[in-house]
Amino acid sequence: MKVALVLNGDEPTADELKLLRACDAVVCADGAAQALLKADHPPNLIIGDLDSLKAEAYKWADALDVPIERHAEEKDQIDGELGLDKALSMGAKSILILGGHGGRSAMFLANLKILRRVHDLGLDGSMVGRGESMRYVSAGGELTLTGRTGSTLNLLAIDGDATVDLAGTAWDGKGIALPSRAAKGLSNKITSDGARIQVRAGTVLAIVERKKQEYHVT
Repeated sequence: MKVALVLNGDEPTADELKLLRACDAVVCADGAAQALLKADHPPNLIIGDLDSLKAEAYKWADALDVPIERHAEEKDQIDGELGLDKALSMGAKSILILGGHGGRSAMFLANLKILRRVHDLGLDGSMVGRGESMRYVSAGGELTLTGRTGSTLNLLAIDGDATVDLAGTAWDGKGIALPSRAAKGLSNKITSDGARIQVRAGTVLAIVERKKQEYHVT
């Protein structure tokens, strides 16, 4: 089951919202409902403390009988974490995060933690926004980038040093060391269809920057 988690950061673009068509359910965190209202794409659930849910979005959801789960403002989890818990309770095996970029830097970094939690649970997970898609890949895992020729690949070592093999990029190689305290791994052009990343050790955050506004989850 593929579930979209729509967060209240940058408002998803029309192209990003098209990705919802491939999802079995949509969980919306609080004020992110405004973007879904504009797109006339009702979620299956709105969840959060509702401090940013505008009246018009509330009325729209109420008229369509969209369930709204309200939590106290003073809580230990941010709305996105509550949304992820709900998606997991639905049986999600794949999570697409929209609206995770933008807003406060702290919230963006927290949203990366949500994506990391999805990864650590062994589920397929990606975050799309601002012309890029992001996902974590750990030792023993690989990522194939179909139809991405001309895009830019960025790899950041997370939790310590990482080692990767790359094929189909400007800087191919085997056993490439990515130190956790250096920026090695950035701005690598994808030169052929089906470029492949294999992680030999550690965990990397793979960020693919689109050459134009085209969204396919990597």
